[in-house]
Amino acid sequence: MRANRSFLAPKAPRTVDLAHFGRVRVAPRACPLCGKDNEAVPPSPYSDGAWSIKDCPDCGFTYIDAAPHYAAQVAQVSWERTTKVEEQRRAEIRPISYKLSKRMRFRLHLLPRRTMEGYIAARVAGGNVVDLGCGEGAALLRLSEAYTPYGIEISSQLAAAADRLFRLRGGSAVNAPSLEGLRRFPAAYFAAATLRSYLEHEQNPLPVLKEVQRVLASGGFAVVKVPNYGSLNRRVLGKRWCGFRYPDHLNYFTPDSLRAMAAKAGFVTRFGLTGALPTSDNMWAVLSKPNP
Repeated sequence: MRANRSFLAPKAPRTVDLAHFGRVRVAPRACPLCGKDNEAVPPSPYSDGAWSIKDCPDCGFTYIDAAPHYAAQVAQVSWERTTKVEEQRRAEIRPISYKLSKRMRFRLHLLPRRTMEGYIAARVAGGNVVDLGCGEGAALLRLSEAYTPYGIEISSQLAAAADRLFRLRGGSAVNAPSLEGLRRFPAAYFAAATLRSYLEHEQNPLPVLKEVQRVLASGGFAVVKVPNYGSLNRRVLGKRWCGFRYPDHLNYFTPDSLRAMAAKAGFVTRFGLTGALPTSDNMWAVLSKPNP
């Protein structure tokens, strides 16, 4: 690996002034997939304000080149706060389609939907399961009592709520960034992991995937749902595409780049017949840890 490549921030942290959040400390980022420092690469047209989206010229990965510090994610740019700002932004840039989409959300319940618990139950009969970005813990509690729920959550309030629920089932929730939280568990501790709408938010996605691989038992797997940057919708809608969230979505995966990052972490990736359709704004993948 060349000397200018690193999966750590290439420069010292800095602060940016954000209209809705005040002064926020951010950490510059090299390419999360190959480690190249792309500071000199021109920003993508999809960039927004303080947030520069870069297309890595070496590996093709697309990402925001600076991320709010984990401490800022807990307070200033927490999910609860950024969601409100994001809803306002979307209402402004596509007022008609955004209102129509909200009114038509009932359509999501007309047909069977993919769920994390469905993927888990279809592949393993029970065991320890960890949810990264578990929130209040509701998703894992939909699994039967054959599964012991664990979670990692950066929000102190949400982690405490999940921990109370998980302990009733013999598990627990860790209040920490995912990389730190995963390191608290022994190797081969989990039968499965769930990363639903999580990996696009993670400042250090490759190191996290490597830790997920470590804590999974041989033959274990992780279920990943992320926005599909390769979708036709993104090409048609451009900056108005629903997959852009500033600064929440730090990583923009295509099927190829998700497969490449998962392979670097030691996984075999399968999308199935419909997991990565170009007509869908989201991808679903199963990342399997090979047996020795």
